[in-house]
Amino acid sequence: MNKQVRQLELLLELMNEREQIEENIKALPVGYISVKQISGHTYYYRQWREGKQIISSYVPEAFLNATKRKIAARKEQESLLRAVKAELKKAMRKVSKDRVLEREEVERLLEEEKNK
Repeated sequence: MNKQVRQLELLLELMNEREQIEENIKALPVGYISVKQISGHTYYYRQWREGKQIISSYVPEAFLNATKRKIAARKEQESLLRAVKAELKKAMRKVSKDRVLEREEVERLLEEEKNK
């Protein structure tokens, strides 16, 4: 029973961690910094895709370093999210394999977490 409780706690911890990382990602800018030389002046733009279209937004030089740090932080959070999702998938398999919960119950818990 103690092993089962630990597995469920791990599953819930991973779900909470995934949710927190997704919130962090939403707060950070997407894209990359593009440098343009126009009439001998250097301009910086944050660019990202929306569907097939590339959107550009001018970044003043005063905000360039902060924007770069935020973009790097987002990429780091996205990488962490992939790792957490992989761990979560393993934990779900383990829980359903060990019959701590039936697969349907685990999937129902995940759906409830997604709908929050």
